[in-house]
Amino acid sequence: MMNYKKGKNVEEELTKDAIPIENLPQNFLWMHVKGGTKVSNVVDFAKKAFDSKERRSVVWSGSGGGVTKTISCAEIMKRDSESELHQITRLCYRKVEEFWEPQLDGLEQIVATRQIPCIHILLSLDKIDETASGLQNSKEKTTFWVEHPQKSSSNNQNKRKNQQKPTGSGFRNKGGSSMPKNSTKT
Repeated sequence: MMNYKKGKNVEEELTKDAIPIENLPQNFLWMHVKGGTKVSNVVDFAKKAFDSKERRSVVWSGSGGGVTKTISCAEIMKRDSESELHQITRLCYRKVEEFWEPQLDGLEQIVATRQIPCIHILLSLDKIDETASGLQNSKEKTTFWVEHPQKSSSNNQNKRKNQQKPTGSGFRNKGGSSMPKNSTKT
């Protein structure tokens, strides 16, 4: 690649029309989350739209570095909602083409195509068709997480007592020397 110079990037646009969720509700709020988006700002905006009854559903979308923030926004909104929310999640990819221009005669342009992961999360106050794949209800318990019974605290205390603290030489004492504290100088 030393004989090439990075050129332009052509990215497939993330648009409201390309959301891969079937039967989207009318008049939904679309929140496009990016890597630099401040989570509290967008979540507050979406909550106000729900609280004012202006919107009954929101779609959180993000790609690349914005995927984790997108998930966080949806989870915060579900946690803070007093109403039952219905959820559908879709994962997909969007295409990015990187163009590399040759710096020497006789070389051809290189086009590298990458697939960037995307996520779309629909949260709706209204019921969603039960046959929709991936449907989740926020107030229902699922069997995804298995809860283990709490172990008694005496077992945990015994484990802590049996653990040894690391020892070794090379610790600095108050005087600044690198000799262990319990050593004497000779």
